Amino acid sequence: MCLCFLHIAQIALSQTDTVEIYDFSFDQLSEVKISSATKSIQSVSEVPSTVYIISSQEIVERAYFTLEDVLADFPGFQFRNIQGFNSYSFQRGITNQNNLILLLIDGIQVNELNSGGFYGGGQYNLSNIDQIEVIYGPGSVAYGTNAITGIINIKTKSALKNDVSVNLSGGTFNTFNSDATYNYVNKSKDLKVHFASMLKTTDKANLKGEAGDNNWTENLDTFEDDLAFDLKVNAKNFTIGTNYLLKKASFATYEKSVNTIFKDYGSSWNMQFLNNYISYKKQLNDNLKLTSTLYNRNATVKKNTIRYVVDTAQIGNFRPNNLTGFENILNYNINKYSSVNSGILIEYEQLAKEYSVTVSESPSLPPPIPDKPQMQHNELTSVFVEPAVNLLNKWFFSGGLRLDYSSVYNLVFTPRAGAVYKCKNHKFRISYGEAFRAPKPWDYTDGLGNNSLEPEKMKSIEGAVNISLLKKLNFSLVAYNNHLDNALKTITTPEGFKWGNQGKIITNGAELGFRYSSKKFKSFITYSYCDSKDEEGKQVLEISRHTANASFTYSILQNLHLNVRANYVGKRENPTEISATESKFIDQYLVINGTLSFMDYTNFRVQLIAKNILNAEYYHSSNVLSVERYRQSQRAILLSIGYTIDY
Repeated sequence: MCLCFLHIAQIALSQTDTVEIYDFSFDQLSEVKISSATKSIQSVSEVPSTVYIISSQEIVERAYFTLEDVLADFPGFQFRNIQGFNSYSFQRGITNQNNLILLLIDGIQVNELNSGGFYGGGQYNLSNIDQIEVIYGPGSVAYGTNAITGIINIKTKSALKNDVSVNLSGGTFNTFNSDATYNYVNKSKDLKVHFASMLKTTDKANLKGEAGDNNWTENLDTFEDDLAFDLKVNAKNFTIGTNYLLKKASFATYEKSVNTIFKDYGSSWNMQFLNNYISYKKQLNDNLKLTSTLYNRNATVKKNTIRYVVDTAQIGNFRPNNLTGFENILNYNINKYSSVNSGILIEYEQLAKEYSVTVSESPSLPPPIPDKPQMQHNELTSVFVEPAVNLLNKWFFSGGLRLDYSSVYNLVFTPRAGAVYKCKNHKFRISYGEAFRAPKPWDYTDGLGNNSLEPEKMKSIEGAVNISLLKKLNFSLVAYNNHLDNALKTITTPEGFKWGNQGKIITNGAELGFRYSSKKFKSFITYSYCDSKDEEGKQVLEISRHTANASFTYSILQNLHLNVRANYVGKRENPTEISATESKFIDQYLVINGTLSFMDYTNFRVQLIAKNILNAEYYHSSNVLSVERYRQSQRAILLSIGYTIDY
């Protein structure tokens, strides 16, 4: 049912140094509590979904650099990284613009408001992450729109003691990263302050000239500059938080520059996300708990964005978006056998209908500052209820219903149901769920525009088996069938293109996992099979049927650890024929990464990091007509140094 039990144990015990987590059995680990799946506290063994979790310790051991690096080690994920302003993650066989996965930071959504997609890349401060929970399958009952193929919840760290830490790293492709953390806890421990900041820059890869299929010149920009800071204050029953992300990246790789009007330097896509929230949690009595959260989200393509530089001009874009919401959740334990989780949510959003566009008079001059575009005002009211029943601590039944009423897409009803059976150290689960993605202004106005769009809808059934044969050995098998209906698809007419609800995707898949853990050795191997077909019965483009991941960590000495990871993606069909290979297929690839870490010695940490150790030449697919495929990063070597001071 859940492969990553070891991850979960590390998370649960990350606040203490006195317990050796690798001595835990998988049965003990399965009782660790999480809340992302249903917005209520549950043991992992009771959750009616496939859940994978990675801890802060593993993020450090594996020296991940971007969110995609993390997700690449999870089963069922594939990618389209264009080495530019964004990169895209496909979960369980459906290509999209990151708008079928819901991304959260501390439970607050960070999907871009105008399109519904999230931004991939390096703007997430991985040093400030306590854990990442990935929930597979429909999650709209708890979270509403966009939670179609899954949910990713990034949980940031909180203050545990008074300390300051600093980390610096740098290496190939002009890569540099610095992050710092400050923690304060008062004597009575009823006030805790946590502040974290990060500055990151990289050129990602060499795509110049022949290395990039001669799409770009030697002047090509592939830079990405990222800034992030987080502030979290815990004061008794209140938590006040701020999360800020700024991603500045080249837009040049989106278009071919050789023999075109486009320049491959000088563009800068500047995207900011600012989430503010205040949360109140109160145990009203022995059986009733209240959680109230007021939040504001800002997702804006900034005014200084330069989308294109062409032969005659620079072209600027501006797109502001803002959302304010309030959510009340009640967790009620009826008795020791049953409980119910319910909530009501109200949101008001102001979204740009389209980009505000300005054009300069020369390719060497920046465009004028854009005016504010025409805004669209939307309202949403949602209610949900999730009952659960526990019989003899062996059978767990849960369900859910959600009703959303929007001023844009009207009424949507979403159900789910699941059952779990525990027998000694073994777990068996079956679940059914539905989900939806509401059209956003980007869908309504892109191209020719289409005001009659309806929500995309997913129906999914899933079964899972988790078997622990020995104390340190675990196997898991998940099988699923997904139906995506009303899928948005581009419709081409003589006048241009628009989006329409004409697509359908049926996916049959399975994920097999093996995990072994001992005091000095940790390992996992996963294999994913994904057969994803469209409404015509054709294999979905950009999706491989076969992927696999493996990780091995060995503690050479108490403070010296070696991690080696491998990611395999099989052959998949590209949307267009690739001139360099005279084929429509992207070749299979195997990428191996490694990290040698000297950790926790007198508060120092030193790491030697090698990405793509074998310097494999591998590519991702492209849905852009002028660029047929995207070369991925060559070998990169980095050195990281960190230090923590207690005060």
